Amino acid sequence: MANRVQDKSYACSTVALMKLLRVEDELVRNMRSYVAKLKNKHQLVHQALSSMRAEERHMKMDYEAYLGNPLNSFRLIHRLHREWEQLVRYTSEAQQNARGHIEHAHRLRMLLPSALDLEEASRGIDSLVDIYELQPEELAAGTLVPGNTQPSAALSPLDCLALGNYCKNERNDRRAEAWFNASLERYDEDRLEYVVFGLSRKSIHNSWGMLLMKSQQETAGMSHLNTEGEENSLSKDIRKHYDSQMMYKRACSAVFRAPAHLHCRYNSSTTAFARIAPLKMEELSHDPYMVLFHDVVYESEMDWLLNAKQLKASLVGHYQYSAFRTSKEQHFHEYYNEAVVKSIHRRLTDMTGLSLIESDALTLINYGMGGHYDLHHDSHNYSEPNRILIGDRIATVLLYVGEVDSGGATIFPYINVSVRPTKGSAVLWYNLDDAAEINAKAMHAGCPVIVGSKYVLTKWINEMRQLFLTPCIRNKISNPKSR
Repeated sequence: MANRVQDKSYACSTVALMKLLRVEDELVRNMRSYVAKLKNKHQLVHQALSSMRAEERHMKMDYEAYLGNPLNSFRLIHRLHREWEQLVRYTSEAQQNARGHIEHAHRLRMLLPSALDLEEASRGIDSLVDIYELQPEELAAGTLVPGNTQPSAALSPLDCLALGNYCKNERNDRRAEAWFNASLERYDEDRLEYVVFGLSRKSIHNSWGMLLMKSQQETAGMSHLNTEGEENSLSKDIRKHYDSQMMYKRACSAVFRAPAHLHCRYNSSTTAFARIAPLKMEELSHDPYMVLFHDVVYESEMDWLLNAKQLKASLVGHYQYSAFRTSKEQHFHEYYNEAVVKSIHRRLTDMTGLSLIESDALTLINYGMGGHYDLHHDSHNYSEPNRILIGDRIATVLLYVGEVDSGGATIFPYINVSVRPTKGSAVLWYNLDDAAEINAKAMHAGCPVIVGSKYVLTKWINEMRQLFLTPCIRNKISNPKSR
């Protein structure tokens, strides 16, 4: 395997680059032949359309006279039934010899440079800039030695953009900006072929703007993202992303002070059993409602959960892996015939006063070193038809079944709440407000684990069975004076 990778490495040898020149010659020859066939096909289709257009003009001169002739009527029906169908089929189906060119181009792709080759080549150019103190704008113009410019070796805007992105990934922000600037300077509005390669002034400004946003230069970054005038949807999404990332970073390292109006008490009002076995509860927030329970998971239960675990990688969205969430998990359904699972579900009912029917399975989640979950909402925000059928997550309970030496806090940056993983404790919060809509303040994240391993047991509670258990939902559009 190592030999094969080395043989295909192009950036380290001019001998290997000679092979690339032959590959490029073959690609150009193949593509020119393909374009010639497409032109011929285009010409034939144009002639067919011209013939049909002439017939249409003849018909429009006198509809009644034209359609009064049975031959014309037959030709019209036949033309629309058969000839148009054949024309569409001809334009949509590639001719066999043209398809051969596409297949040949795909085979040639195996000989093309890889992403690693491009990275090595970019590193080579970056070394020239670094060691010989060259300027990106000079290299872009084809100047390797002062006073000796070779325009034929000048870099294209695409080349400069690629080098800028390389420097951005290498965290050399100043040099990346210089390459982005060189890309803009060399951009020619008359070069229509840029569209084929996905290049535009906007794409260059977007790369530059994201670089500046990442380095916390928000004003300068937004000026690049908004080059078309007012803030567009992309720039709004980028601003939102970087704002949330900064909020996430600050909250993970911050120390919050609990407000004076919040209290600790025994919860004995949620169920009948809670009256004789009240739970130690600490208020964390009133909006959203959030409380921390102490000593609600027993040592024997935590041992059983950790011994029974068969963890699989956590998924997000439509069951996909994502760097957004790095963890492993296992589900324990309420109908499992296990005393520990049933006992924990009964205690969750005592803690919340809510029904757990139709809710998500109890989920054991493990975050290892660096394991985290970026800012998110637990509620799905389903559209109305789906929500009526399956409901949304009204509340979340997070039970900590292990200690974490450092890091791993659950943070709520909008309300300045940080919950440190404490073995045996559990935090409960509501995801929906009194109008059954997403409470923006319930956005939260799991900070990266620095030292240790974080185990949490999560229960997402569905709203469907809470009709007679939660307070009535306010009508947001009603007039208070009319009540």
